[in-house]
Amino acid sequence: MLQFGEGNFLRAFVDYWFDMSNELVGWNGKVALVQPIAPGLADLINEQEGLYTLYLRGSENGEKINRKRVISVCDACYNPYVASDWEKIKEIAKSDDLEYIASNTTEAGIVYDPESTFDQLPPNSFPAKLTVLLYERFKAGKKGVVILSCELIDANGKEL
Repeated sequence: MLQFGEGNFLRAFVDYWFDMSNELVGWNGKVALVQPIAPGLADLINEQEGLYTLYLRGSENGEKINRKRVISVCDACYNPYVASDWEKIKEIAKSDDLEYIASNTTEAGIVYDPESTFDQLPPNSFPAKLTVLLYERFKAGKKGVVILSCELIDANGKEL
């Protein structure tokens, strides 16, 4: 999975489910994180080798729970504002192994920006970045992917 957004929501929700999929159903996959804006968490996440601890507190089946789980599904975090990382992200987009692209770039991230162009490294907006990656995948003759738009806005997929 290629994931745009390295914040707590995606790592505690989406990445948790993919981590559980590895354990329970043998998905055997990894998540490549992409920080959505220039100041991001890539260095910190990579220093931790993508590992982090998720604390689960609440109730399950009517019983109080308080658990910790080390999430190990994250392979690396890339900064698209570094040319070598942007090239690596484009290579991942063309991979036969890529099945999913997830995003949570906030409502500010799903905005049309007429200033975004294919020749920018990377394009300014998230929709433009995604367009470049899907076009690279298309040119490489690869099959489609499932896009999980997790922005907390109405009709997030349609907006994207």
